[in-house]
Amino acid sequence: MPGTPGTPAEPPGGGGAPAPASSPVGARATTTSKWHVEHPMATYLATVTVGEFAIRSGRTAAGVPVISAADPSLSTSLDAFHRTNTRVTEEFAKLFGPYPFASSGGIVDNASVGFALETQTRPVYGAYGVTPTLIAHELAHQWFGDSVSVTRWKDIWLNEGFATYAEWIWGERSGGPTVQQQFDRLYETDARELWDVPPGDPGRQDMFARSVYDRGGMTLHALRRKVGDAKFFEILKTWTKEKRNANVTTQQFVDTAERVSGERLGSFFDAWLYEKGRPPR
Repeated sequence: MPGTPGTPAEPPGGGGAPAPASSPVGARATTTSKWHVEHPMATYLATVTVGEFAIRSGRTAAGVPVISAADPSLSTSLDAFHRTNTRVTEEFAKLFGPYPFASSGGIVDNASVGFALETQTRPVYGAYGVTPTLIAHELAHQWFGDSVSVTRWKDIWLNEGFATYAEWIWGERSGGPTVQQQFDRLYETDARELWDVPPGDPGRQDMFARSVYDRGGMTLHALRRKVGDAKFFEILKTWTKEKRNANVTTQQFVDTAERVSGERLGSFFDAWLYEKGRPPR
């Protein structure tokens, strides 16, 4: 006979270990947790990750808290992951302006997903493993995509092109190909998805096509070559400062670039973002 609610049940035949106790659902204890998000957040950037994680915590040299977590069942080197999160956050703050949120870090979960996502303050990575350049890409989104978010999905290159360019910068600093080599390699390709899909208005089917990422990143490098390093990074810092916690459009970025550089750039951006075909170098 089954036990009454809240008491052990005797197994058939008597003797032996008692079965686990049961209790009515209404009698179970519950805990309610509340989180307050200090900064505005686009809805797709929220995450709640539940499980047992190994954790590392610390701060950047500038004092930004960094919290890194990984599922211990994975082979991820949590120490290396945490070091990269800390270094990237610190170095990108020098290039792009102050880190825009209260903390940084990342989560490596034992999840069968084929992508990473720039969830606000804690990018999430699947079980496929992480690389320094991937971490750089997702953390760059904290400035470009999270703090400064697009108004319309057609302008998604403002997220992905910028994060791709930041990824190239980190790759170069880590001993990989230079940004110029990345640009040259892509410029010589004849891939339809690169030159036939305008990254500034790719259309619904190609919203996350390689053009949005790679040609978007190339657009920024072409801009850097056109206006020079000093003006280029001043443009990026002005953009993240003035548009922090705001929704933006490509035209607003063009306006910022023209104002900071003192140059007329409409035809340049038209060629790189809105026209089909390989733009002139």
